[in-house]
Amino acid sequence: MTILKKDKRKRKHHWPASLVSSFPLVTTNMSLTEEIWTVQSYIEGFIDGCPNHLRPMMCPHCQAEVMLHKHGSFKRTVYTLLEVFIISIFRFKCTKCGRSTSLLPNFVMEHHQVAWEVKEEVIHQQLSGIALLKIAEDLVTSAGKFSEKTLWRWSKAIRDELKDSSSEQWQIILEKLPHVEIPVGPSKPVREWAWLFTAWEQVRSTKPGYMNIGLLARLYQIKRSRAVTVG
Repeated sequence: MTILKKDKRKRKHHWPASLVSSFPLVTTNMSLTEEIWTVQSYIEGFIDGCPNHLRPMMCPHCQAEVMLHKHGSFKRTVYTLLEVFIISIFRFKCTKCGRSTSLLPNFVMEHHQVAWEVKEEVIHQQLSGIALLKIAEDLVTSAGKFSEKTLWRWSKAIRDELKDSSSEQWQIILEKLPHVEIPVGPSKPVREWAWLFTAWEQVRSTKPGYMNIGLLARLYQIKRSRAVTVG
């Protein structure tokens, strides 16, 4: 696996919608377990290939409960806030139906290159009152800058998803942190969907195992796991 050094040149990309939209999901690829949430931990854990204890034990196509055989790998570029990484995505083949699947990490959306941490940074800035135009002008990531239109697409897709799954997300948060503090006064979130981010930050700060897990990555991991199970 290759780590590319941070490129300090200010580039502005107008990424195609297929690479920047968020959450629409139909998949037969497998999701990693919850223990690997950052690019760095993924690279460390997969430096010698996929560990046996993380190999898929069920085929997402025929639902057979068997250990899938290794079936090669391919490279994927991942843009985080500060660094560009090239990682290996490992493929597996079912011994029952003969179909293949990929084992995907949680820190980036399927078929995408921009990590969830970049999108979450945009949302946090927006929730703090910064306009998307200003964010587009000032936020420089390892992929350069993104247009206001791209940031708007991210924001809308994320808002819609949180609106549709807010009750479920609150249940998850309250299971992890039953006595979550509800902000009042000036610190009270203005937007309804901002409450979820505020509460999740409390989970991250009080539960050591969740320190590196952003809300969007967690939400996507749950959604993808269910899509594979249902599919």
